[in-house]
Amino acid sequence: MSKKAILRTLVILVLLYPVYMLFKAGNALDLQDVQQARNSVLNYQVSIWISWVLLSVVSIYYKWSEKRNFFFYFTYGFLLVSCSVFGYFHQSLVNAYDLPSPFEDSYTLGVVVTLQNLVVSFVLTALLQAAVWWFTRRWHRR
Repeated sequence: MSKKAILRTLVILVLLYPVYMLFKAGNALDLQDVQQARNSVLNYQVSIWISWVLLSVVSIYYKWSEKRNFFFYFTYGFLLVSCSVFGYFHQSLVNAYDLPSPFEDSYTLGVVVTLQNLVVSFVLTALLQAAVWWFTRRWHRR
């Protein structure tokens, strides 16, 4: 098996955890227990960040060894989709249980939460990508 195929398999295994937590969060929103629903949505957020760490490790390794950004681009796509879904679930949690929100409309909090998570995760991923690019070049060592 090639290195890329092994890493793809590892990435698919890493993605199973947030998908599992996504289904648990979706099921918990249908329940009447506010605390359980809140915990399941927060657990989904934790699963996103744990997956981000593992995807970053795979991306750094592949960039370092093959000098290609395939897994970094995949990580950006994963973050875009998963943070958007998290914002949707966060807003659904507020709407379903009439929780207090700093915004009066029924969608702005979800957008703000999505943007907060996206900005942080994109900046961290871009810094890692730039660092790997920097250290794979020989000219910086002179």
